[in-house]
Amino acid sequence: MDFQKVINSRRAVRGYKSDPIPEKVLDLMKQAILRAPTGNNGQPFKVVFVRNASLRKQIAEKACHQAFISEAPIIAVVFCEKDHEFDAAIVTDHMVLAATSEGIGTCWVGWFEREPLRSLFPEQKGMSPCILVPMGYANDIPEDKPRKPLDEIVEILD
Repeated sequence: MDFQKVINSRRAVRGYKSDPIPEKVLDLMKQAILRAPTGNNGQPFKVVFVRNASLRKQIAEKACHQAFISEAPIIAVVFCEKDHEFDAAIVTDHMVLAATSEGIGTCWVGWFEREPLRSLFPEQKGMSPCILVPMGYANDIPEDKPRKPLDEIVEILD
Protein backbone atom coordinates (compact mmCIF):
# COMPACT_ATOMS: atom_id res chain seq x y z
CA MET A 1 0.00 0.00 0.00
CA ASP A 2 1.24 3.51 -0.82
CA PHE A 3 2.61 5.25 2.30
CA GLN A 4 0.22 8.22 2.06
CA LYS A 5 -2.67 5.79 1.75
CA VAL A 6 -1.45 3.97 4.88
CA ILE A 7 -1.33 7.23 6.84
CA ASN A 8 -4.74 8.33 5.56
CA SER A 9 -6.42 4.98 6.23
CA ARG A 10 -5.17 4.31 9.77
CA ARG A 11 -8.03 4.38 12.27
CA ALA A 12 -8.57 3.45 15.92
CA VAL A 13 -10.35 0.12 15.55
CA ARG A 14 -12.38 -1.13 18.52
CA GLY A 15 -14.08 -4.17 17.00
CA TYR A 16 -12.21 -7.18 15.63
CA LYS A 17 -12.92 -10.37 13.74
CA SER A 18 -11.55 -13.55 15.31
CA ASP A 19 -9.49 -14.37 12.19
CA PRO A 20 -5.84 -14.92 13.07
CA ILE A 21 -3.15 -12.58 11.79
CA PRO A 22 -0.91 -14.46 9.33
CA GLU A 23 2.71 -15.05 10.33
CA LYS A 24 3.97 -13.14 7.27
CA VAL A 25 2.09 -10.06 8.49
CA LEU A 26 3.52 -10.47 11.99
CA ASP A 27 6.97 -10.76 10.42
CA LEU A 28 6.44 -7.43 8.61
CA MET A 29 5.43 -5.79 11.90
CA LYS A 30 8.48 -7.26 13.63
CA GLN A 31 10.72 -5.81 10.92
CA ALA A 32 9.06 -2.39 11.35
CA ILE A 33 9.74 -2.64 15.10
CA LEU A 34 13.36 -3.58 14.45
CA ARG A 35 13.88 -0.63 12.06
CA ALA A 36 12.25 2.00 14.28
CA PRO A 37 14.69 4.68 15.45
CA THR A 38 15.38 5.18 19.15
CA GLY A 39 17.57 7.66 21.02
CA ASN A 40 21.24 6.73 20.54
CA ASN A 41 19.94 3.47 19.04
CA GLY A 42 19.50 2.27 22.61
CA GLN A 43 16.39 0.22 21.76
CA PRO A 44 15.07 0.50 25.36
CA PHE A 45 11.87 -1.41 24.65
CA LYS A 46 10.37 -4.83 24.14
CA VAL A 47 7.18 -5.76 22.31
CA VAL A 48 5.28 -8.85 23.43
CA PHE A 49 2.60 -10.17 21.07
CA VAL A 50 -0.08 -11.89 23.17
CA ARG A 51 -2.19 -14.43 21.30
CA ASN A 52 -3.26 -16.46 24.34
CA ALA A 53 -6.99 -15.79 24.87
CA SER A 54 -6.85 -16.20 28.64
CA LEU A 55 -3.96 -13.75 28.98
CA ARG A 56 -5.66 -11.26 26.65
CA LYS A 57 -8.74 -11.38 28.86
CA GLN A 58 -6.62 -10.83 31.98
CA ILE A 59 -4.93 -7.83 30.35
CA ALA A 60 -8.30 -6.26 29.58
CA GLU A 61 -9.67 -6.98 33.06
CA LYS A 62 -6.65 -6.00 35.15
CA ALA A 63 -5.29 -3.09 33.21
CA CYS A 64 -7.88 -1.50 31.02
CA HIS A 65 -11.40 -2.40 31.94
CA GLN A 66 -12.03 -2.10 28.20
CA ALA A 67 -13.45 -5.41 26.95
CA PHE A 68 -12.84 -4.70 23.26
CA ILE A 69 -9.12 -5.14 23.86
CA SER A 70 -9.47 -8.85 24.63
CA GLU A 71 -11.56 -9.41 21.48
CA ALA A 72 -8.59 -8.73 19.22
CA PRO A 73 -6.68 -11.87 18.18
CA ILE A 74 -3.43 -10.23 19.33
CA ILE A 75 -2.56 -7.60 21.89
CA ALA A 76 0.88 -6.07 21.46
CA VAL A 77 2.17 -5.02 24.87
CA VAL A 78 4.93 -2.46 24.47
CA PHE A 79 7.34 -2.28 27.41
CA CYS A 80 9.99 0.37 27.89
CA GLU A 81 12.73 1.33 30.27
CA LYS A 82 12.15 4.25 32.63
CA ASP A 83 11.93 7.61 30.84
CA HIS A 84 11.84 6.02 27.38
CA GLU A 85 8.14 6.35 26.58
CA PHE A 86 9.06 8.51 23.59
CA ASP A 87 11.10 5.68 22.06
CA ALA A 88 8.25 3.25 22.74
CA ALA A 89 5.85 5.59 20.94
CA ILE A 90 8.06 5.67 17.84
CA VAL A 91 8.31 1.87 17.83
CA THR A 92 4.56 1.56 18.29
CA ASP A 93 3.82 3.93 15.44
CA HIS A 94 6.08 1.96 13.08
CA MET A 95 4.32 -1.27 14.11
CA VAL A 96 0.84 0.25 13.72
CA LEU A 97 1.59 1.68 10.27
CA ALA A 98 3.04 -1.66 9.14
CA ALA A 99 -0.14 -3.38 10.39
CA THR A 100 -2.31 -0.83 8.57
CA SER A 101 -0.42 -1.44 5.32
CA GLU A 102 -1.45 -5.10 5.56
CA GLY A 103 -5.11 -4.43 6.33
CA ILE A 104 -4.81 -5.03 10.08
CA GLY A 105 -6.81 -2.74 12.38
CA THR A 106 -5.19 -1.41 15.55
CA CYS A 107 -5.92 0.90 18.45
CA TRP A 108 -3.37 2.70 20.60
CA VAL A 109 -4.24 2.29 24.26
CA GLY A 110 -2.24 4.52 26.56
CA TRP A 111 -4.73 4.85 29.39
CA PHE A 112 -4.50 1.78 31.58
CA GLU A 113 -3.37 0.67 35.01
CA ARG A 114 0.28 -0.28 34.68
CA GLU A 115 0.92 -2.01 38.00
CA PRO A 116 -1.73 -4.75 37.64
CA LEU A 117 -0.50 -5.36 34.11
CA ARG A 118 3.12 -5.60 35.25
CA SER A 119 2.16 -8.52 37.50
CA LEU A 120 1.14 -10.51 34.39
CA PHE A 121 4.63 -10.14 32.90
CA PRO A 122 7.16 -10.75 35.71
CA GLU A 123 9.88 -11.68 33.19
CA GLN A 124 9.99 -8.07 31.91
CA LYS A 125 12.27 -6.89 34.71
CA GLY A 126 13.39 -3.27 34.55
CA MET A 127 10.70 -2.38 32.04
CA SER A 128 7.20 -1.00 32.40
CA PRO A 129 4.22 -1.57 30.15
CA CYS A 130 3.62 1.74 28.43
CA ILE A 131 1.36 1.10 25.42
CA LEU A 132 -1.16 -1.59 24.49
CA VAL A 133 -2.15 -2.23 20.89
CA PRO A 134 -5.00 -4.64 20.22
CA MET A 135 -4.86 -5.73 16.58
CA GLY A 136 -6.79 -7.80 14.10
CA TYR A 137 -9.02 -7.58 11.08
CA ALA A 138 -11.63 -4.90 11.73
CA ASN A 139 -15.32 -5.66 12.06
CA ASP A 140 -15.87 -2.27 10.46
CA ILE A 141 -13.71 0.70 9.61
CA PRO A 142 -14.47 3.83 11.64
CA GLU A 143 -15.06 7.07 9.79
CA ASP A 144 -12.22 9.55 9.65
CA LYS A 145 -12.39 12.08 12.47
CA PRO A 146 -12.37 15.81 11.79
CA ARG A 147 -8.98 17.46 11.83
CA LYS A 148 -7.98 21.00 12.66
CA PRO A 149 -7.02 23.16 9.70
CA LEU A 150 -3.39 22.57 8.76
CA ASP A 151 -2.40 26.19 9.43
CA GLU A 152 -3.49 25.75 13.08
CA ILE A 153 -1.12 22.87 13.72
CA VAL A 154 1.82 23.46 11.39
CA GLU A 155 3.88 26.60 11.05
CA ILE A 156 6.91 27.36 8.89
CA LEU A 157 9.36 30.01 10.01
CA ASP A 158 11.72 31.34 7.35
